[in-house]
Amino acid sequence: MLAIEISPRVIRVVEYTPGDLPVRIHRAAVTERPGGEPAAVGQFLRGFLDREGFTAKDALVSYLGPVIDHRIFAIPPVTGKTREELLRGKIAQETATSVAELRVTGEVIGKVVEQGYERDEVMTLYVPEFEIRRLVFLLVEAGLTPVRVVSVPLALAGLHPPEAVDELCGFLHVEPSRCVISVSGAGKLRFSREFTLELPGQPPSTHEVPDYKNIDLGGGGDDPSPEPSGEEIYAERMVTELTRSLLYFRQISRGGSISRLYWSGDPPGETSKRLISERLKFELGAHPAAGAAAVEQGASFDAATFGVPVGMAAAAWGPERVNLLPSEYLQRKERRGSYIAVAVILAAFLLANAGLYLGLRNASMRYRDVLGGAAAVTRNAAGSQEEISRWMATRSALEEMKRGEKTLENRFTRWKALFATLGAPVPPEMRFLSATFTPSLPSEAGPREGRGEVRGIVSGGTPAEAQHRVNAFLAAVRAQPVVGEQGYTVLEVRPRGEDGGGGYEQEFLLSFALRER
Repeated sequence: MLAIEISPRVIRVVEYTPGDLPVRIHRAAVTERPGGEPAAVGQFLRGFLDREGFTAKDALVSYLGPVIDHRIFAIPPVTGKTREELLRGKIAQETATSVAELRVTGEVIGKVVEQGYERDEVMTLYVPEFEIRRLVFLLVEAGLTPVRVVSVPLALAGLHPPEAVDELCGFLHVEPSRCVISVSGAGKLRFSREFTLELPGQPPSTHEVPDYKNIDLGGGGDDPSPEPSGEEIYAERMVTELTRSLLYFRQISRGGSISRLYWSGDPPGETSKRLISERLKFELGAHPAAGAAAVEQGASFDAATFGVPVGMAAAAWGPERVNLLPSEYLQRKERRGSYIAVAVILAAFLLANAGLYLGLRNASMRYRDVLGGAAAVTRNAAGSQEEISRWMATRSALEEMKRGEKTLENRFTRWKALFATLGAPVPPEMRFLSATFTPSLPSEAGPREGRGEVRGIVSGGTPAEAQHRVNAFLAAVRAQPVVGEQGYTVLEVRPRGEDGGGGYEQEFLLSFALRER
C-alpha cells in the first residue's frame, strides 16, 4: 500500500505493509512537483514511482490546498446519506458556493448535549468537487487506485501521542509555499488553519539613497541597525501567524491551549526554533511519526519529513471515516465488490453441486457393475438365502441412489420465488436463527413435496408490534405458490432489558409444506 502526500510543490511517497503497528516502512521518497495539467503531473508521478522501485498500486492520499475547509457541526446522531444531507444544510448557511458543487464528508469526533438532547460532533470537510476530480484523474494517470483522500491536518491528527491523550497537541506542517497549524485532542482534529508563507530567498534589495549634498556635522545619531536576513523575516512571520492561530483557537474553544508542538514537512531553521522557544514557550519535540513507524534496514527515512504519509498509514480507516473521493467513485467500487462476491458464491454453489452429482453418478455406475456381476453369479450357481438377502439390499440401495440422482437432476428454478421471499431484506428488528428445507423423494406420479421450517426472532416496542411484524412475514410466505399449509408456533415472548424498557422479543417457529404446482 502507498501513502502519498501531494502538495502544490512537493510529493512525498511511503510504501508500507497495511495492518501492522508500528507501520512497517519498505521505502520512502520525496520529489518536487512539476507544474502543468493533471495528466502531465500524473505521467511524472508514474515515472518517479518506477524509478524509486515502488510496486504497490493502491494509495491513501493527502491533499493540501487552500480550498479545503474544516468545520465542526453538532447534528443529531444519524449516519450515511442522512448525515451528509444535514451537513450540506449546515454548509449552505456559511458559504456562498452552491452546495451541489462541493464534495462534503465528515466523521464523528465526540458527543455534546444541546438543549437537553445528545448530538454528534462531526468534523466536516468540504471542497469543490472539481478539485477532487482533478486529483483522481492525476492518480489514475499515474497508474494508481485511490482508496482514501484526506486533508493534511486530518492525517497528522492520527499521530496524537498515546501518553498525551488528555492534552491538546499542535501539529505544524511546513511546505515551500504554505504552512498548516492544526490542533488535535485524543487523536481527533479540533482546529486547523492554513496560511501562506514563502521560504526565505535572497535578502530584500535596498534602494540607494540619493545624495542631496548634505553636510555631516557629526553627532547625528547611532549607526542604523543591519537589515534582517531572509531567514529572520521568515521566522518572524511564522511566529506571528502561529501566535494569531493559537489565540484564535483559544477564543473559539473557550480557553483551550496546546501543551506540545510538533513540526513536520520541511525541517525548521535555527532561527525559527529560537523564536518559537522564546515567544511561544514551546520546545519542538520529536515527531510522533518516529514511534509509529518501523523502517526496514537500508531505507532512507526521516519521521518529521514524512509525518503526513505515516499518519495516514497508522490511522484506521473505514466507511464511517472522512473520505474526499467522489461519491460515484466509492459507489462504483462497492458495486464491483458486490458483483465479485455474487460471482464467487454462484461459482462455489455450482462446483459443489457438480461434485455431488458426479459422485452420485460414479456410485450408481459402480452399483450397476456390482449388480451385473451378482446376477451372473446367481444365474450360474444357486446362492444361499444370505446371499439373496444381501443382493436384495444392494438392489434397494441402487434404487434409492437412482431416486436421489433424479432429485438432483431436477432444476431449482421453481423454488426461486420462495428463496427470494425468505432472503429479501427484512427490518433490522427481525432476524432468522435457522431455515431448513427438506424435499421429499419424488414419486412416480404426482408433484414433488417437502417440508420447510424457519425459526426466528422479531423485536418491537410492544408485544403487539412484534406480532404485527410476524404477521406481515407470514403473509409474504403464504403468498408463494409453492407453499402449502402453515404451522405457526410462538416459542417465547420476553422483554428486552431488566424492566422491559428496551421493548419485547418474540421467538417463533414457522413450518410449512412445499409442493410444486
